[in-house]
Amino acid sequence: MRNDLKTELAGALGLETPPAPCAIQAAFNDYVRKMCPITVETPLPETISFLDENFPHLVKLETRLPGSEVWVNAKWPRVSDALKRGIFDDTDYRCDPRRVSALSGVAHLLRSPHRIHPNLRHGDRKLGNIRGEHIYVREHAKNQVWVAFTLKDDRMGITVVTSSFYTRPQWLHECAGMPAAFERDRKSRQ
Repeated sequence: MRNDLKTELAGALGLETPPAPCAIQAAFNDYVRKMCPITVETPLPETISFLDENFPHLVKLETRLPGSEVWVNAKWPRVSDALKRGIFDDTDYRCDPRRVSALSGVAHLLRSPHRIHPNLRHGDRKLGNIRGEHIYVREHAKNQVWVAFTLKDDRMGITVVTSSFYTRPQWLHECAGMPAAFERDRKSRQ
């Protein structure tokens, strides 16, 4: 139901209409509805699941430290209740809009990567390192690559996506193990 129709109906019934969800809440709602119910089979082969708790990493959800202009990664336990209840307030939060818009394409990236590399920085908890055993790669124009990181979650017995973003090939060369564990034949690249 459209928001204006909801508002009119609520007004006719004498009910207060809830505010429209903020952009981060709307992105989470779409992610849970479209991505979380699916699993993706990859050429590695891996079976990848999408979990709601990975949403903050996939969109680079950040929060401002109280009383400062310093932004840090938002932690799932601090935002999960509000997101799951549909009442998230994005005051003092931000996310990467490019990652949000690319979120629905992550399944395609995993199904049809150009290459899959071992992640050289997995397990090393330094700034700038990303958890994930494998890096799925699709090459794009303008000297960019789109990457997604996958990790076996031993406590749940499934493999999940830990992060996904666009970057430069140079960054990838610094993080990716060579040779690739999988490389699509150039003739069949889509």
